Amino acid sequence: MKNTKYTLALVLAAFSFFWNCEAKPVEDTFGLSPEETNVLIAGLIANRGSLVDNYNGTVTDSVAGLQWQKCSSGQVYRLAQNDCLGASAGTVLNPHDPYRYGANQVAYCDSKTHACNTLAYPQTVTNASQVGISGSSELFAACSQLGSNWRVPNLIELQRLTVTGRSAVLLYFPSTVEGEYWSSWANETDIPGETAYSVSFDRQSFGTEKRTIKTDRNYVRCIRNL
Repeated sequence: MKNTKYTLALVLAAFSFFWNCEAKPVEDTFGLSPEETNVLIAGLIANRGSLVDNYNGTVTDSVAGLQWQKCSSGQVYRLAQNDCLGASAGTVLNPHDPYRYGANQVAYCDSKTHACNTLAYPQTVTNASQVGISGSSELFAACSQLGSNWRVPNLIELQRLTVTGRSAVLLYFPSTVEGEYWSSWANETDIPGETAYSVSFDRQSFGTEKRTIKTDRNYVRCIRNL
């Protein structure tokens, strides 16, 4: 009985130690306010079972009221096969190689500044500079050129997509490239404006948020509101 009490005391002490350890602020992890983080968590929970393949090159999130492009930007949808393998094949050195299935890599901005995002929070990718510096965004163009209100997903929407795991993502979004996908949000804590948020779809770091240099080239999957 005495040993049991000692064991219980040790467990409670350990629990108290870890409970009172200083936790890393949510803002340091997601770049979001506590309120937005709550929205994100609620969205992650709701995402389970909410995706519907429309068999027309789009996937609908019926809970969030969103519609995704089934293919990454640059890939070509094949209706008969319901896949994203319509782009011409090539070699590893070819931009349309079999490892990317035609997916294009684009830069958030052509300069490491605020020239390609709004200044109001959340700082969102745009094609009209709000500072005294001109800028061009391949990322913005990749989705806006599709018309019909297609846009770049924000960080919450992109994180929501990863909640069911990599296997589930590949089920609805075949040929997803192992790499980083851009979100529309710039890093608001980066005063010079050099970085923006992306999310990893690599199997080793799937779902991890990253702060990426805006001139780096990454992938994008476009989205629109229903």
